[in-house]
This record gives sequence, C-alpha cells and structure tokens, in this order.
Amino acid sequence: ASAPQVPTPHKWNACDASGNSTDADDLKFMSDYGISYCCGSTSCQSNGDYWAGAAELCGGTSKMAKESDLTKIANYVYNRTDISTSYIDGLTFDQIKATEFGLPSPYFYLWSGEENGSYGAYLRDFFSDGTRWYGSGRDNSTPLAVCLGD
Repeated sequence: ASAPQVPTPHKWNACDASGNSTDADDLKFMSDYGISYCCGSTSCQSNGDYWAGAAELCGGTSKMAKESDLTKIANYVYNRTDISTSYIDGLTFDQIKATEFGLPSPYFYLWSGEENGSYGAYLRDFFSDGTRWYGSGRDNSTPLAVCLGD
C-alpha cells in the first residue's frame, strides 16, 4: 500500500441528484475508475467529489484499500486482533507502527474503494483512543487515499 495521499476533488459535468449522468466525459471517468455513481449532491457540485478524486489518484476503486485492508491497518496500529467494522474505543494508537505505513498522528481518515449509494463512500477513522468504519459524503475533504499495489 502507498502512504496516504490527499486526493484532488473531481468535478462532475452533469451529475443528477440520483447519481447518474448522460455526459460522455462523466461516463468515461466512471468506467475508467470503477465508479457506479457520480456524486450529484449540491455539496459535491460546489466542493467536488474527493472520493472520486481518490479513485482517480489510485487508478480505480479496485486499487483503493477495502474495508478488510483498513481493518488490518487498524488492528496493526492499535496492537489488536479484534477490531471490526463497528466503533471501538479504549484503544492506544501506536505511532511507531503507524509511521511504518506513512500514517500521520492519530486523528485521520482513510477512504475505502467502496461506495455507499449515490452520495457516499465508506471510510475508517483513526483516533488516539479508537477507530470506526462508516459511510460519509463524498464531498468530505478530510479523508486520505491509500492505494494498493498491483
């Protein structure tokens, strides 16, 4: 996996509120990067689609970290084996292990390559004392992209 990177937000040309587009450039982008829906929310239209930017940065959703990858990272940096998709607190973040992955100090978010309907995508957050897996709006500028190797 690559060190986390800040994605550049993607701007859609003609995305509707249902996450569909008939624009040729939008359709090509979706096809090229394995995206099922464009982000037609008002916020995505004005702020950009950071999750789609992460997909582009990584070369497609198939090359982005999945839930299982992010859970493995969480178990590693918190010295655990029992972290799952639910919120778990009472943990201790191991900065030395995190540095091995190029991860910042705790309090960061990592996008997954998994969509959550037409407006969202899944991500994992990392705090000094806990972590969780959840869906977020794709206009969220905070999460970082982690790209997988071939």
